[in-house]
Amino acid sequence: MKTDATSGLCGDFMLAVYLDEQGRVPGYRTGLGFGLSGAMLMELALGGFIDVLDGRIVAVHGAQPRDRALGEVLVRIRSSRKLRTASEWVRVLSIGAHKRLAVGLIAERVLVRTRGRLPLAAWWARRYDVLVGGMRDAVVRSLGDTADSSDRLIALAALASACGAASGGRDWSEYETMLRSANPVCAQILTAVADSVWLGTLSSWT
Repeated sequence: MKTDATSGLCGDFMLAVYLDEQGRVPGYRTGLGFGLSGAMLMELALGGFIDVLDGRIVAVHGAQPRDRALGEVLVRIRSSRKLRTASEWVRVLSIGAHKRLAVGLIAERVLVRTRGRLPLAAWWARRYDVLVGGMRDAVVRSLGDTADSSDRLIALAALASACGAASGGRDWSEYETMLRSANPVCAQILTAVADSVWLGTLSSWT
């Protein structure tokens, strides 16, 4: 799983958005699991592995992604008896998303799992050490400027904004407009992530 600013959307999101500089999931951030599942779906869409048909996500026949986590997601989409919308897949795939993505990053020595977790709430307990801090820093810096960026970097900034983790001064809907012209499927996924985050935040208040 590559983790530079122009490829490896899933790894970039986990490294620079989902985890803080100490390898934890900040407790004040909500909906980051939806961002991870959205990143996986967007990576598949950008690679041409999935499309939208009549409002439902469908797998495109052909090549299999080399990334293990993405391959598993694509298999789930292909084998699902029920065609699901982007919103449904965002919610389904958010369960355990960080574990699936961490496997690849640990295998490539980007992350290492921290031993001996403290008995604190899951979002404060330390989970990983980031072994390649410079890589993470580069992605964080890239989130601030997407004026002349790749589709992947725009998608990364859009997901961060939709999850309330970073915005660079832009609302997620501005990124949706940018994505819609470049990749309509990614735009639908972004909307699904933003809606899921909003509903999750609303339910936590009630």
